[in-house]
Amino acid sequence: MTGVRRIQRVLPQGYTRCLANPDFRRLQPGFLVSFLGDGMSVVGVAWLAVELAAPADRSLVVGLAVAAYSLPAAIGSLTLGRWLSGRNARSLILLNALLRAALFALIPALYWTGLLDAATYIALLALSSVLHAWGIAGRQTFVAETLPAEDRLAGHSLVGSQEQLSFITGPPLAGLVSAAFGPAAVLAGDAVSYLYLALVTARVRGDGTVERRPAVPLRRSGRTLARHPELMGLLALTFVFYLLYGPIEVAVPVLVAERMGGDPTALGWIWGAFGVGAVTGTWVTGTLRRLPLWPTALAIVAGWGLAILPFAHFGTLAAGIAGFGLGGLIYAPYGPVTITLLQRKAPIEELVSLSAFRSAVLVIATPLGAVLAGPLIGALGAAGTIRLSGQTTVGLAVLGAVLVLLVRRHQHVREPQEPLLGAERR
Repeated sequence: MTGVRRIQRVLPQGYTRCLANPDFRRLQPGFLVSFLGDGMSVVGVAWLAVELAAPADRSLVVGLAVAAYSLPAAIGSLTLGRWLSGRNARSLILLNALLRAALFALIPALYWTGLLDAATYIALLALSSVLHAWGIAGRQTFVAETLPAEDRLAGHSLVGSQEQLSFITGPPLAGLVSAAFGPAAVLAGDAVSYLYLALVTARVRGDGTVERRPAVPLRRSGRTLARHPELMGLLALTFVFYLLYGPIEVAVPVLVAERMGGDPTALGWIWGAFGVGAVTGTWVTGTLRRLPLWPTALAIVAGWGLAILPFAHFGTLAAGIAGFGLGGLIYAPYGPVTITLLQRKAPIEELVSLSAFRSAVLVIATPLGAVLAGPLIGALGAAGTIRLSGQTTVGLAVLGAVLVLLVRRHQHVREPQEPLLGAERR
């Protein structure tokens, strides 16, 4: 306990209040370790697919494996709401962690016994991701259930900074493990990380959290979005923002190959700068208690679009490090800010279902953008694709600002009439 108090004394006040909650504090090591496992799997999933595939089929098998690792989460979100939307956050985190731990342990076991082929591997990856959107919804709702509204941004930022940190440390660690023991060992490590999360979650007593809520049908979540233009607008903004980000993940390595001699070290420096900026940006966001959320979300969208333009124009390592370091600082707080905004506007009984629906929609956006990158790079080149993504993203922020102003103006016009209508009813 003395160690906890010592850590709390050096943290910003918002984080100190979050860690004063025992349930929130107990789950943080589980989140950190499972995020590290996921960061390792970014390398492990693709590299094990390379080893399982025939040389002529490698690109197809790797693509299917990467897609299977994430996309079935959307199907699980849309089809399992009847059974899962009424569960509390702790149960959702636990179910997802147990499923991932079991299947990520089965994959290396089959591989080491010579029983794993590419088709089985892809099928197991797909099954492992079925509950992933619900696990994310559970994690986000856990913050809302355990912390007061004024501390939720800090709570989401603390969890988000751990996730961003994992993508700096996870891939290099996965490379070392894969070189020493093979890529299957990387997935075994991810299995251990999720087992640890499950054990930590099982120890949470759930004081102050919701034990059970009525199940929320998918159509009810759809009606809620239709009744709340701000929630629908936020989901649409986020989907398009992540869609426009997708081509960047393909265009950046192509541009490095074209203008920097295909040096993988240069690519590592650029994404490393992004990761450092992302951790810093997410961490700082949690210290800002009175942040105006809608203006901040739109500013992040515009800022990211502007930050990546210099790399498209100059195509140098210095421009890449500076632009993506600043871009990570701007981009990473978007998740905590928009999740907090969703939880501020959404009905409390629908937080789980809306969060799962949000995760299902967004898990499609970036891969779809990556798919669109092929034709775009063929037509515009890598630099032109990055430039188009940046400019369109800035335009999206401007359009979003205009629509928000129109919606709020419409609401302001309607508000004075409501007391009169109430008086007439009386």
